[in-house]
Amino acid sequence: MAPEKGANSEDDHVSLSIVKELLELQERNFKSFLDTIVESTHKRMDNLIREVQEIKDSLHFTQKETDDTNSTLRDHEHHVKNKADYLENQSRRNNILIDGVPDAWDETWSQCEQKVESVMKEKLNLDPMNIEIERAHRNGRFQDGGRPRPIVAKLLRCKDRDTIIQRAKYLKGSNIYINEDFSEKVRQKRKELIQKMKEARERGDIEI
Repeated sequence: MAPEKGANSEDDHVSLSIVKELLELQERNFKSFLDTIVESTHKRMDNLIREVQEIKDSLHFTQKETDDTNSTLRDHEHHVKNKADYLENQSRRNNILIDGVPDAWDETWSQCEQKVESVMKEKLNLDPMNIEIERAHRNGRFQDGGRPRPIVAKLLRCKDRDTIIQRAKYLKGSNIYINEDFSEKVRQKRKELIQKMKEARERGDIEI
């Protein structure tokens, strides 16, 4: 007996309707699944961005602390160097530096002191008995046939140093020179200043 045509059409319609509902359900489920993944991904990205920013902020803060520390250390080092230079110059304030006095490889401190006294008496017209020398010694290593080593003489009184420096002009033409004994830093600054003054004179900025 053949199936009725109308019944088959109704069954097909029901089947298509069920398939459509299943597809729609599957689509909703898939969309929900995608939304969940996207939302989770966004949260993880937000967290990652926040963590990266926190790391950047931390690095920036650490760098600032490091820069501040380095700056403080540089300031401290500069202060210590200046203080050391000041103390060194204070320790030299009664010193005079004498260049051009004949030298000998076996010269003793006593002989060196006698040569200083001789310069004071013969070149500066000063009585060595009135000027007390605490000690006198040569600076540097002896060079046979070379330039005489400079003499550093430490005087007991600062006023004696000033008197000798004032009379250093009497040494003109003698190849002997007397100057104050400064630290290397001060000598370098004075050398640079003298060079600048010389250049200024050559330009005519300073009248001689």
